[in-house]
Amino acid sequence: MMHTYKPDQVATCLNHSRILYIGDSIARQQFFSFAKLIHPDIETDGEKHIDRKYEFTEEGLIFEFWWDPYLNDTRTTQFFQQPGSIDDIRPSLLVVGAGSWHMRYLEETNYMDQWQTSIDKVLDAVQLSSRLADAVIMSPMEIPQFDQLNPNRSATITPEKVKAMNDYLASQRSNIENAHTPFAIPFVWNKIISSSINVTQDGLHYDPIVTNAQVQLALNYRCNDVRPKHFPYDTTCCFHYPKPRWYQNIFFILFLILVPIGFYICDRLSRLVPSEKVLNALFIFGLGVIYMYFGDRTQLFGKIHKHYDSTTFTFLMTIFVVMAGLVTLQSNKKEGVDLGFLNRDQTDEWKGWMQVIILIYHFVGASGTSGIYNAVRILVAAYLFQTGYGHFFFFYKKADFGLARVLNVMVRLNFLTFVLQYLMDTDYLSYYFTPLVSFWFGIIYLTMYIGHSNNNNVKFMSAKIAIAAMVTTALINTPGVMEFVFDILRLLFNIQWNAQEWRFRLSLDGLIVYVGMISAFAYIKCVELKWMDHVSFGKIKKGVLISSAICLMWYFYFELTRENKFVYNHAQPYISWIPILAFVFLRNATVRLRNTSSRFFIFIGKISLETFIGQFHMWLAGDTKGLLVVIPNSAWVARSSIGWYTNLMVSTLLFVFVCYYISQTTGELTRWICTDLLMGTQQQRSHGNSREYQAVPLLPTSSTSPSSAPQSVIETTTTTGNNNTLEEQSQVKGKVNDNGDTNVVNVDEIEDDTGIPTAPSLGYRILSDPRFKVIVFLVGVGLLNRIS
Repeated sequence: MMHTYKPDQVATCLNHSRILYIGDSIARQQFFSFAKLIHPDIETDGEKHIDRKYEFTEEGLIFEFWWDPYLNDTRTTQFFQQPGSIDDIRPSLLVVGAGSWHMRYLEETNYMDQWQTSIDKVLDAVQLSSRLADAVIMSPMEIPQFDQLNPNRSATITPEKVKAMNDYLASQRSNIENAHTPFAIPFVWNKIISSSINVTQDGLHYDPIVTNAQVQLALNYRCNDVRPKHFPYDTTCCFHYPKPRWYQNIFFILFLILVPIGFYICDRLSRLVPSEKVLNALFIFGLGVIYMYFGDRTQLFGKIHKHYDSTTFTFLMTIFVVMAGLVTLQSNKKEGVDLGFLNRDQTDEWKGWMQVIILIYHFVGASGTSGIYNAVRILVAAYLFQTGYGHFFFFYKKADFGLARVLNVMVRLNFLTFVLQYLMDTDYLSYYFTPLVSFWFGIIYLTMYIGHSNNNNVKFMSAKIAIAAMVTTALINTPGVMEFVFDILRLLFNIQWNAQEWRFRLSLDGLIVYVGMISAFAYIKCVELKWMDHVSFGKIKKGVLISSAICLMWYFYFELTRENKFVYNHAQPYISWIPILAFVFLRNATVRLRNTSSRFFIFIGKISLETFIGQFHMWLAGDTKGLLVVIPNSAWVARSSIGWYTNLMVSTLLFVFVCYYISQTTGELTRWICTDLLMGTQQQRSHGNSREYQAVPLLPTSSTSPSSAPQSVIETTTTTGNNNTLEEQSQVKGKVNDNGDTNVVNVDEIEDDTGIPTAPSLGYRILSDPRFKVIVFLVGVGLLNRIS
């Protein structure tokens, strides 16, 4: 993956110094392209076979071209034999190119010998002196378009001569490994020529479209490895990744050394080491995230640019969305059983097909196509609609506002992202989906918690939702508020977040969460008041379905006719609810329709969080800017459609495989963190006996059978021998007896050395309080950010 350099970046990279080209007319054409990159209007007409010099005072750059097609002028010879004797300013970049005149004007018997002598002079200087230049590029013999050469040139410039010269350069390249000066022979320049059509007028000198690409490659070689190395790592050409930082090494030590050791000592030190089940989850999770590290933070795997192609996008959508969805359709076989409105299978399926579309959209780089971008924005809004709908349903029906629920949801949502932001040395907000749903969960929780004893009052609940919508909208869109908060975070915890980017993310879907909450509330009241049994319900339903179909068609007409995606973004917050509600009504039009779902999409939906986050580093690459190449031949993948699709197939299988196991292990680790570490409740070391809260609707259920609606939308509860909630369990301390079972003892009756129950000290109560542990964790994260 290359970086496209702008004039200011060139000046900074080259230390505002000197660029020197030496050679023939081919080198001169590249020199002109380089100079025009800095100032497009410079004069290049006039005498051809002369030296050229341009001084760009504003950028502090000096561009020089020495006309020396044979590399044998006195000045050139002295420059290579005594570097620094010609000019005190050492070139930041030296490019040498010659050979066409040797073939064209020298005799057949000695053109090769004289050319080799000139080349050896350059190679000797590179090997012996560090004062020659900061970096040297020896141009390979350029491959002409032989069929377009004039008769005089075609008689002497032949494919055999060009091949012989390039073979010699290739043979000498291996001898320059320990050179005092960085040195390269970019044979890829000829690959650019071979993949281009109609880019030369005379067969020998190529148009700027070729020479500009050659100049950019030269800059990538010279500059990429000396640019500041930090996230995002979207340039991989001529680049060495930085060595892992100390906190990244901690993850390697934990997952690859400490956890395996834990398997051998967990039975002996059961109170200090997690259970084997937890260790197994840690080890598998660690392998998954380390695979991401090696994929996107090392040169072990290749990376290539995305190139949008409408045919490829359509083909992938047909295969993975239409065909895979239809082939795996399955209906509930039980007679008279209705899974219910927005049942669990349906919401998982909904998340699944949306996630597949989003993944394909990212993989092919379709964000520049407005019609596709606009529709994908609705898919993100639909996730947030489910967030509002599902969490409202839970808090309204269960009235569970305890710390355990909050911790389980927040840890489950953020655990993978939290690890990756340190292991991959990225930014939390760059994984925008996780902070987005975490923020809105917090808003939903506060909205439902305030005055929750009156939540069944329609007027009170409606007023709460309206006030919450107005307050959050004002806080998000008022200039200075978010900047102030982020400045405090930067000052206290060294958290470098972009307030403008985050405001854009929040405001784009700032109202759809409340539409989800209102929809859930309306559905609950419809059920409570038995509106579906009303004699007019059938007519109302028919009218709603017809209106939904019309609204859906109107939306696609609207989004496709916007001038560009930036214009559409202004309308997104106010219209996103229209296609979402239209889809919901149409999807639940009949009992058979809502009881039928795609197994493939349900599977993807259950790991949608992991696939959304995991794609950043093990399906895409360069922090989403490119594609990961998991098969050895990166050039074959880049040049061949067969190679591209082969890599897509292999990388997709690996991607889904890893995401599935990360999803499974993250669920287990969430239970361990929230139950054992934070809530202070020890589970049985083999199975665990805590109640499991799911961060529905964004996270997979652990249930294997569908439950009745509407609870299927909001929660899955797994009980194995203990009906206490986590809040209740937080008041007990587990002691494992000889049979491996957990005896429950009240923390207010902890035994001392004499066996007499005693009340715990105030310090013990504070230290064991989960709120205190959360505060300590947050402070620790802030300190980690400060010292890293």
